[in-house]
Amino acid sequence: MIYGLIDCNNFFATCERAFNPALWGKPVVVLSNNDGCVISRSYEAKDLGIPMGCPAFKIKEYTDASKVIMISGRHQLYGDISARIMSIVGHHVEKIEIYSIDEAFFRMPYGDDERNTEFALMLTRKIYQYTGISVSIGFAPTRTLAKVASHLAKKKRTLNENVYALTDKIDIEMQLAMLPVRDVWGIGRQTAESLKSQRINTALDFVRMPSVFVRRRYTVTGYRTQCELKGEDCSAMSAATIAHQSIMTSRSFGKTISGKQDLNDAIVSFASMSAKRLRSQNSIASSVTAFVASDRFSETEPYYSNSCEIKLPTPSSSTLEIVKYAVMAMNNIYRPGVNYKKAGVLLSGIRPCTAVQQNLFAEVDLNKHNKLMQIVDQINSKTGSYCVGLAPDQASHKWAPSKKFQSAPKSSLHIFSAMVVPQESQSTNIDID
Repeated sequence: MIYGLIDCNNFFATCERAFNPALWGKPVVVLSNNDGCVISRSYEAKDLGIPMGCPAFKIKEYTDASKVIMISGRHQLYGDISARIMSIVGHHVEKIEIYSIDEAFFRMPYGDDERNTEFALMLTRKIYQYTGISVSIGFAPTRTLAKVASHLAKKKRTLNENVYALTDKIDIEMQLAMLPVRDVWGIGRQTAESLKSQRINTALDFVRMPSVFVRRRYTVTGYRTQCELKGEDCSAMSAATIAHQSIMTSRSFGKTISGKQDLNDAIVSFASMSAKRLRSQNSIASSVTAFVASDRFSETEPYYSNSCEIKLPTPSSSTLEIVKYAVMAMNNIYRPGVNYKKAGVLLSGIRPCTAVQQNLFAEVDLNKHNKLMQIVDQINSKTGSYCVGLAPDQASHKWAPSKKFQSAPKSSLHIFSAMVVPQESQSTNIDID
């Protein structure tokens, strides 16, 4: 079996360029909530030396800040474009695992490198034609090696060449010899430091370590990573392997809020988003936690932070149930007079939606809730992510993060949401227009 990994190049920055061609060829960075730090960079910004995670006010330390175009992140837009890209990929492959907003694993349809390369090139061109987003595809015998191949494909920076096949044993050994062990997918910072202390500097050094020692010292996770680097597939293509064990939605507010209604609106919005993500992976949650915090850097007010967890009577993915208990939890920790700077909702005790024990004495009919949520999700998928929702979620969002560098009016997002991915057959035949 050959695994492919599709990775969107500089995804957030490229999304902004797709809707504003004037940004092409210029250094562009996309900023996190409240315009805090850099979360995406164009190649031009990378060439200037601006690192990922760089605080916005420190960009001037690397280059002339006036030459860099800073843009406030628009995650609703990026999510919509990501969904279209994954839909296009899904039309052409047998099975797809969405790993993140800009990455997905899938099975390559053919058994030889030449046909797989042609297929991958077709896919990159079709995605660019339909969405304006450039992607890279790497494929290899395992998912960990596919990660390495995708990284190599990104280096080409050319639409017609951003595909890399890492299937030859000699090539695999050569690439692993040049790959720092800290950059291997599955190797964390502490593990990398431990390996470095043993003079294990490259991925090839790690591969050559005794397997018994790796398993004893770095547990089964490190052992599986080593096996995958050797070309031994250790993970099945299953959505369960990437399902989130907990889901959290939180925001730092653009300005502090003290009113209970404004805080309630924020909690409702966060709970609604978390419930939607829960349903997208066909899961249910058994507990809901709401948490709030004031500004920890304030010099005039004492810091306040608290959280409250509530167990659901019956595990659910219903927005109505999750919002109900999230608001209940918020009410338990709300303190009048506090200026809140951050809040969030955490869903835990997540399991597949098929593994639920029904409650004979339940006060609500969860089957009706599930049918309602299916209809709401269908409407929102066709007309816009937030077309139908609870009333507080449609409020003015006084708590919303600040966006000083918004690149387009907020109303334009509704236009973007109306874009339609061209319908295609399930065939994997090469068809380059």
